[in-house]
Amino acid sequence: MRRWTRWTEGLLVSVLLGLAGCGGTDAGSLARLDWERTGPLSGTVVDGAVEVLATSTGGSFPLAAIDPPAIDAAGYALEGEVRYEGVSGQAYLEMWSVFPDGSRYFSRTLDVEGPLAALEGDSEWREFQLPFFLEGAPGGPSSLEVNVVLPGSGTVWVGPIQLVSLGGTGVESGAWWSDRTAGLAGGIGGTIVGILGGVLGSLASRGRARRLVLATMVVLVAIGVVLLAAGVVAVALSQPYAVMGTLFIAGAVLVVPFSVATRSTRAAYARAELRKMRALDATA
Repeated sequence: MRRWTRWTEGLLVSVLLGLAGCGGTDAGSLARLDWERTGPLSGTVVDGAVEVLATSTGGSFPLAAIDPPAIDAAGYALEGEVRYEGVSGQAYLEMWSVFPDGSRYFSRTLDVEGPLAALEGDSEWREFQLPFFLEGAPGGPSSLEVNVVLPGSGTVWVGPIQLVSLGGTGVESGAWWSDRTAGLAGGIGGTIVGILGGVLGSLASRGRARRLVLATMVVLVAIGVVLLAAGVVAVALSQPYAVMGTLFIAGAVLVVPFSVATRSTRAAYARAELRKMRALDATA
């Protein structure tokens, strides 16, 4: 029983590490703006976020001017998290893309919902995105300007920001899936594997459902091997970390603990069967 408890705990730790790697990846990231290292042009840094406080007159509050690296993709976006309180009217985050010929184009969070939603009233931390697609634009930008615009009073907090490359549909160019999809898949898959591992461990420790437990473990190991092989293919095709990392982490989480557990499980069932036979002999 203790052996299975330790095994289950180890599996859950592996899953949690995998989730941290999948959910926290900077896949497609071109640059990151950390307010603790780079002071904002307005506002105050509080617990790693920029706090912008506006009076009833509101205003446009510049946060940063970014010199982006070369962008070899269909577009790019600034992504991060924002929180706000007591915002009157429709406030928004704004990115100005400034090009070498002097032309300027803006992206604003003025949608009704989603990461492009406007800032109104109160909200806990939520994701935001300021995308720009280069179709018809004169090459890559020479500078990006980030602002918070409030029509009236309110307080806005903006967390660290990262610049990511985008394909034509909001996914890094040529990628099999986006970093957000990887994080979602890691969260759901990791939870399922963690629960399944606990159930299998519990059944095996009690000597029950031998065929089901062993067959499930073999299938999980096989799936893990396929995921690792897909990870190798992803490396060969120069896929971003959101793809490679997800495949390798998921594959390792399945192959390593379940391979070890399969051997110990067979031995545990054998010992349970031996104890059962001895008990029958003793009563005969």
